[in-house]
Amino acid sequence: GVALAPGVPRDYRGAFAPRLGVAYSPGDPDKTVIRAGVGLYFNDLSQNGWVNAFQAVNEPFSGSLLGPTDQGAIIDANYHTPYALQATAGFERAFSNTWRVNVHYEHHQGVHQYRRYQYVSGVTLPAALPDISLFRSDNRSRYDGVSFLVQHRLSRRFELTAHYTLASASTWGATVGELFDYVNGVSDVRNPFGPGDHGPSGEDVRHRFVLAGTLQLPRKVELATLSQFESARPFTLSTNVDLNGDGLDSNDRAVINGVATTLDQFRGVPFYQVDLRVSREFRFGERFALRPFVEFFNLFNRVNPGNNFVANIAGLPTPVNNRANATAFCLDPSCTQTRPINSPNDVRVAAGALGDFFGPGTTVGMPFAAQFGVRLSF
Repeated sequence: GVALAPGVPRDYRGAFAPRLGVAYSPGDPDKTVIRAGVGLYFNDLSQNGWVNAFQAVNEPFSGSLLGPTDQGAIIDANYHTPYALQATAGFERAFSNTWRVNVHYEHHQGVHQYRRYQYVSGVTLPAALPDISLFRSDNRSRYDGVSFLVQHRLSRRFELTAHYTLASASTWGATVGELFDYVNGVSDVRNPFGPGDHGPSGEDVRHRFVLAGTLQLPRKVELATLSQFESARPFTLSTNVDLNGDGLDSNDRAVINGVATTLDQFRGVPFYQVDLRVSREFRFGERFALRPFVEFFNLFNRVNPGNNFVANIAGLPTPVNNRANATAFCLDPSCTQTRPINSPNDVRVAAGALGDFFGPGTTVGMPFAAQFGVRLSF
């Protein structure tokens, strides 16, 4: 074959991924089970985030290298395949033929995850060199969660599943922090693990509760529900001012009253949604059954913007007096009249236009909706 040039990444063939799981049932094997497991899991490339980097694998230039005004992309020669260390432990107990509980702990440690370093000609690189995006695998993340499940099933009267999770997730990033396969950015290539670059990831949902069940009422009326409740997800507020002097205005976080904000410092709005279905079956002989039903989505018409908030201080509907250090809102075009920003939470503004895609531009989440239907079985 053709030998690769020095520094070109090669296929990684050391993906040894051991896994171990155990289960133990003390006493009556039908009542109590204790489970535990640990394993190492490799991940593939986040292909969408690496599109530019893949261009460096081919030869897009004929007879010349990149010029000073060009944009290049390089995969770090020390690239490592990302992997996650996972450990779980759980306890399950059946109290009867219909009731059981489950307690489960889960830990994920992400290693060698992706980050994009953006070097700018004349600032973080010599002026004779072009702008370069360097893709490295030096990020880490962590997830810890414990969940509790109560389940009632195999009953003619009602079935119930109640699930609660208490969790925490964190990672490194610039203006976006995500777990595992997302390509996070770097605020300053000269200090890639700087203050404020570590924080909650976008998946950091501290509390989540899900209730699902069916209830048989008199006269063969059936109620079914799927209800979801979760605490607010985080988001980052950035600015379009190059505060750290690295030549980029896309990787800086907002400064409010002289204090720099951090990765995913802000929180959106808790998510609450209750869906309900009411139905009744009518049978005609042994072969035919007619079941009319009505379904309600977001029964209480809760507004759920989630963490879809204005993510850049320049995009606030009421402009601030200084995008490099916001201390007040401008109340007129010349900013002669202002209102002070008393807290970072004052700049939290829902962005809207998220959810049903057919609603107005201010729609956030799914609004209340109802539908009627009839099901015929034969």
